[in-house]
Order: sequence, then C-alpha cells, then structure tokens
Amino acid sequence: MDRNSKLINFIKAVIIIVTAVIIVVGTSRILLLKSEDGINQFQAFYKQPENSIDVIFSGSSKVYCDIATGVLWDNYGIAAFDLGGAEAPSWVSYYHLKEALKTQKPKVICYEVSVSAMYDMVTQANNWASDNSYGMKWNKNRIDLIRVNSEENEFYPRLNPYNIMHGRYKDLEENDFINIRDTVNYKGFDPRENVYAMDTPETGGITETEPCLEKEEEYIGKLIELSESENVPILFFASPYGVSEQEQKILNYVGSIADARGIEFIDFNRRYDEIGMDFSTDMADTGHLNYNGNYKFSNYFGSILKEKYDIPDHRGDTKYTSWDWDSTLQKYERNDLNIINSDNAMDILSMTQTGYVVFAVNEGKATVVDNGEVVAQGEEEFRITYRVNGDSFVFEERDGQSEDDRYHVCSLFVNDKEYKELYGNLLFIYDSVRHEFVRTINF
Repeated sequence: MDRNSKLINFIKAVIIIVTAVIIVVGTSRILLLKSEDGINQFQAFYKQPENSIDVIFSGSSKVYCDIATGVLWDNYGIAAFDLGGAEAPSWVSYYHLKEALKTQKPKVICYEVSVSAMYDMVTQANNWASDNSYGMKWNKNRIDLIRVNSEENEFYPRLNPYNIMHGRYKDLEENDFINIRDTVNYKGFDPRENVYAMDTPETGGITETEPCLEKEEEYIGKLIELSESENVPILFFASPYGVSEQEQKILNYVGSIADARGIEFIDFNRRYDEIGMDFSTDMADTGHLNYNGNYKFSNYFGSILKEKYDIPDHRGDTKYTSWDWDSTLQKYERNDLNIINSDNAMDILSMTQTGYVVFAVNEGKATVVDNGEVVAQGEEEFRITYRVNGDSFVFEERDGQSEDDRYHVCSLFVNDKEYKELYGNLLFIYDSVRHEFVRTINF
C-alpha cells in the first residue's frame, strides 16, 4: 500500500471516529434524564453568571418544592437558587455545595435538614442516585458523590450514565429534545400542584432528641466545615411538613448539633402560626408544600433572610434580568393552574388579559384575542392563521365523519400540534409567555 492510500485510510478512520463521537454525544444529550429532581437544577446552575447567586438552598426535594425563588425575588429582590435533589441526604448536599462554591460566593447557604429525620438510608437507589449526580459535570466531585452514594457493587455501573439511560428510547418525549428548563432563567423551583388536606401536626411539646444515622451526622459536620472553609455562613432549617413524633425528635437532635457548632437552626415546624400555615389547604402531600403553602413559607423565610444577612435588593439591576424572567414564568405557571381549575368562562377570560392568546368560538363566530385585544375574526367554516412571538397558529372549523353521521370539529394547531373539540361555544387558551397550551373549555 502506497503512502497516499495509507493517508486516505487514516483520514477515513478519523472521520468515522469523529462521527461516532458526535453521534454518541448527541444521543447522550437526548437520552439523559430531564429530571427536575436534581438534573435540571444543576444544568441550569452551571449557566448562572459567576458570583450572581446570593442565597443557595440545598437539601432534598423540600428545597425545590417549598422555596419559591420568584416570591423571594418579587418581595425582597433576593437572587436565590434551589439546588436540591430527590431525597438527597447530607452527603449528596455536601458534594452539591462543593461543586456550587467553585463558581458562587453566596451571602448564605440554607440547608434543609428534614431528610435526616425522614429516611433511614446510607446510599440511594438508582433512580434518585442518578437524579442527584448526572446533572453535575464530569469531575472529581461527581465521581466522589457517586462513590459515597453507592454500594460497592453499584459504583462502577453508575459511573456510566448509559447503564441507566439505555432503556429510555421508548420513553422519549418532546422535552428530551428541547429541554425548557435548560436555561439561565430557571432557578431550580419545581412546585407541586395538589391539595392534600391533613391535620396540623401536634409536635410543639416534643423536646426529646433521637440521633440521626451516623453517616448523616458525619456529613452534616462536613457541611459545616465546608461553609467555614469557604467563609460562607450556613443556616440549617426544617421546612414545615407533616412531621411525626419520631421525626421531630431527630430534628431536635440535628438542632443540637447545629447549636454545639454555633450554627443557627430554624425549625419551621415550630412556627406554623407565624407562617400562616393551613394544613387543610397548603400541602401537596404529607412532605411537600403546594402553591398556597410555598408562597406563604417563601415570603416568611425571605423576611428572615433579609433581616439576618446582608443580602442586596437586585430588583431593577439589568444584570439580574434572568431572575425577573424566573419570577414571571412562575407567576404564569401559577395563573395557568388557576385557569385549569376554573369552570367559569368569564373568570378565565379575566385571567387571560395579559400574556395569553385566546381562540374563541361563540354562536358560530370565531375570535382571536391576544393580550386582551381582538386581532382576528371569522364566520362559519373559518380558517384563521396567526403568528406571535415565534409561535404559529391555525384556527379552523371543519367537517368530521363518524360511522353514523357528520359533525363539525373545531381545531387549533399550535406549531403543527393539534387540539380539537366538537363544535360549540369554545375557548382555547394558550400561554404565550411560557409557550404552552393551557386548556380548552366548553361554555
């Protein structure tokens, strides 16, 4: 084989290898779990400007379910981030914070301690272990986290995310290709919508202590040492929830650890009245707050943070517009839920005056309303096209056919995705801020 042939074969081999790498990297980005139980939080965290976050909340899912970053921003101008993980024990939070403090120097770290009372574990199962590590960049912190969070026979298989992801092909969804949370505007908040009515816990008189697991206590100590080494104050807190008697005793024990180390601990299960908690309306389940609860709790917590720490008010600062967006998206997400839960067309219309496109049919007449203004109309057998903010719509009436008879169908195509209803008096609601279809209502 002459030199030219060898060179050509070498070039072909390089092209094949490079192509294979591109395919593997591209596929891994699609197959990677798009979980808001830790993965999306870390991916968005890496997009935050250096030293822009004033308060980092760390801990389990109570962090991103209970701490509404938009409320902290709207009411106090606090630039906060929810860097929690699913059922994350103290060793997960330790490595999360080691990674986070590479690029951020917050005014305070707020560590939620309830997992030490709620779960009896020394490692996590595959689902939560992957959620709590695969959003991190490949580095020593990620490897060390996987190691400490795995049984000996689990460590090496978990290092390779394909061992977890390879079966996801049949489960892929639109969000796997376009991850709407993978943006600087996302600050980690992932609220729960349910309303779970329960009795108010009666733990106010419990003063006894019961030790948490040894590994939990070890890494609680490491969290304190990390904050001291980085010269960043750390505040321990327990979010309000349906705490049991035994759990309260363990929370008391964690509080004693904090007290012995000169760390402030706030058990919000002692402050239901001050928060304004109503356990018949404010819980999504026994362990997490819903929209009602997290608004009250975040507002109350924010007042404490502003009083105790030198946290600037960044509202109006153009460098912090991503927090404006985070707040706006949360408000529209909350409003969308109110629209979904309402059966009154007039109430729904009053909630869609800004940031929504409404496609209405009433007595055979079609109307398109954008931000409260009529932008198009049509009569029977209408077909209306409309574009705004990168979204394209086709609103039309057409005939349908069943085995027994013909019927009229009203369809709204949003970026080629169809939503349809039998013809009648209808409202199709589209959130043009979050770029999401909200609902259809017959009236």
